[in-house]
Amino acid sequence: MGRLIDATLAVGTVFGVQYASREISPADDASTRRWYDRLNKPHFNPPGPVYGIVWTILDGLLAWSGYRLLRAEKSCCRTAALILWALCVTGVAGFPFFVFRKRQLGTGLAICVGLIMTSGASICAAHKVDCKAASMQVPFFAWLIFATCIHEEVWRTN
Repeated sequence: MGRLIDATLAVGTVFGVQYASREISPADDASTRRWYDRLNKPHFNPPGPVYGIVWTILDGLLAWSGYRLLRAEKSCCRTAALILWALCVTGVAGFPFFVFRKRQLGTGLAICVGLIMTSGASICAAHKVDCKAASMQVPFFAWLIFATCIHEEVWRTN
């Protein structure tokens, strides 16, 4: 199981490096920014700076939660919680790759829905190992529901 966790974390890292080094976020790439700015967005879409603030907090909470899970006593429950947590991290890294670099809004929506399910399962699994680690993932789950509503509207209207 340790190798599965390592592999999942490696995939998340590779995606993270890809989008960090190749400027695929709308703020970094001029053509992607123009494309993203032209998309129809719902009236409840927050302004750009809100995303930076929210994701900084969510990423920090996810990292802290993962750290607590890694420090917990080894068990099958811990392994399950870590795998689900790593899948969430991989999904977070995969979303901007597919939406901003590949401009695949439908794939982005599928990732959002998958992340909601994985995040919910991750919270349940983490709760069996470390209640605080589980509670740190709840804001991420709540944001995913809101962000999926936004992305569904973007996908549907474009």
